[in-house]
Amino acid sequence: MKVIKIGGSILEKFLENDNLYTIIEGLNEPVAIVHGGGNYLDSHADSFNYHPRFVTSPDGIRSRYTDKGTLEIFTMVMNLINQKIVLNLLQHGIKAVTLNGIMKARRKEKLIILNENNRKMVIDGGYTGRVDSADPVPTRNLMEAGYIPVISPIAYGTDSYLNVDADRAAAYVAGSIKADTLTFLTNVNGLYYEDKIIERADTAYIRSILKYIGTGMDKKLMASIEALEMGVKQVTISSPFQNMENGTVIYSQSPLPEGRGSNREV
Repeated sequence: MKVIKIGGSILEKFLENDNLYTIIEGLNEPVAIVHGGGNYLDSHADSFNYHPRFVTSPDGIRSRYTDKGTLEIFTMVMNLINQKIVLNLLQHGIKAVTLNGIMKARRKEKLIILNENNRKMVIDGGYTGRVDSADPVPTRNLMEAGYIPVISPIAYGTDSYLNVDADRAAAYVAGSIKADTLTFLTNVNGLYYEDKIIERADTAYIRSILKYIGTGMDKKLMASIEALEMGVKQVTISSPFQNMENGTVIYSQSPLPEGRGSNREV
């Protein structure tokens, strides 16, 4: 079983060209898709009367701030994206279905962020959540029946639905079904470090370089570690415009000596 996470500019290209089916039709194994959509929301912000706000944690992690109004808009846009993906697959003879309600999350009551003076401050957590779990039964049953579940980064807390990080959502979906592979599709051919692509690495090596990795990719690496800890066999980070099994492959335990990464000059 494979879980594919699609977001960012790659998702926008697929939505513009209606050609997502091209990366699915050649796969000979059950697949689930988890999508993001923040870039799509931002690029169409005027259409939704939306004004993006981002905050940065003391660790340098940048994320969308979700107040009540943003939550409503975000949820509507994620549903729109979900339907576009399902429609595209159905139009090309691929059985796909929207799947919601499988993720549970805790609302972040407070956030520690850096203000404009680069000082720490505490703000209300809004309606951002941290994923706690994903129910494997609906996902697995649909996949075994030959359907592709298409899952949005919306989770459910005790008193509200919540915006959650799509990379982490993908990790929990993959972990819940003990997927063979979790694939993050990106606009680069893999994880770059010191001007080289890391071909293979274990989680110890990834942890050792994490602080040197830029915003965006760092979230994927943290989600990769979580997925592997939950039982996923391997994580790949690659471009959809090449063989998805290429790029960077991350394992819990590397077959390489001393757990080091294997680099390729680019």
